[in-house]
Amino acid sequence: MKILFVNFTKFWGGGEYWTSLVMDGLKKRNHSVALFSNTQSKLHLDSQRDNIETYAFSVGKFTFLNLLKLSKIQKTLIDIKPDAIILNSNLELKTIGLLIKASGCSKVIFTRGIPSPMKMKPLKRYLFSNVVSDFIVNSIYVRKSVANVAKLLKNEPTVIYHGIDPDSIVFSECNTKNIAIIGRLSHEKGVDVAIRVMQKVLIPHPDAKLWILGDGKEKENLRNLASELGIQNSVKFWGFQQPTEVDKLLTQCSMLILASRWEGFGLVLLEAMKFKLPSLAFDHTAANEIIIDSETGFLIPEMDIELMSEKAIYLLSNPEVGKQMGEKGNELLKQKFTIEKSLNQYEKLIENN
Repeated sequence: MKILFVNFTKFWGGGEYWTSLVMDGLKKRNHSVALFSNTQSKLHLDSQRDNIETYAFSVGKFTFLNLLKLSKIQKTLIDIKPDAIILNSNLELKTIGLLIKASGCSKVIFTRGIPSPMKMKPLKRYLFSNVVSDFIVNSIYVRKSVANVAKLLKNEPTVIYHGIDPDSIVFSECNTKNIAIIGRLSHEKGVDVAIRVMQKVLIPHPDAKLWILGDGKEKENLRNLASELGIQNSVKFWGFQQPTEVDKLLTQCSMLILASRWEGFGLVLLEAMKFKLPSLAFDHTAANEIIIDSETGFLIPEMDIELMSEKAIYLLSNPEVGKQMGEKGNELLKQKFTIEKSLNQYEKLIENN
């Protein structure tokens, strides 16, 4: 089966990492996989390296009005003749939705990982009613947020949790004072919250370190915040790291913090579970579909920085508890959040007419 992924996002984030995992997994299952991406995006470059059939276009939010660019995309779409098309977001649907309609491809899957209501303008209403055949969300939390779209769809939104390869021969012993946070350095990821948590953690554990893995526009503001709080020597900015390097660093940590103000899923929680790390996350995100509170980590209500600090201090003071939580999290990962389980669901949806 020929499956075309369309992701015009220029930056690299969890959605792009997930797209690369699914493309690679379906290719290994003998599907023919192709990608439409944005020129010079990391996803484009990585997919070329991984021998994915890749086509790059310069796409912005007004490309759907540019007939010259659209004609180039349309020609490529006709040449490829995909059996199924998987769209990353609103940008992709708006840009080539009408081209897909004209091409005659009937299996068009829209994916959503952002937990916020969608504004439904006339063009978007038309595309969801007449082009999109299936709608994938990555959590129940996200599905609830798109209730206004569901009535336009041919089928109810399908929840397919993200998954990863759960196998590893190296694990964290949860006996260091390193705390990890992973993600793009932007407001919604709440790295500033983690820094404020760290300020409180350092009172009983002055040798603790916060390891920030990621890059983004808030980097200097976050550096300044750490300096203002007087904890700059306890906060290490690692910058963007390749997945293999993230794995190595996680095994040297005792817990992971997910401090996001909103989060559609939280793929980094699965990475922590893989290496037997407990996680702390706020309960208002999809984290409560991944973490079992007080068993595989802690869910913190209402953005309570004080409580998150207390739980981090507790785990650093009781490493045996963290290790037990990490063991249980690893078991849960293997039961519920494997890439094989996710791919099985994707294949079932793609092949179901």
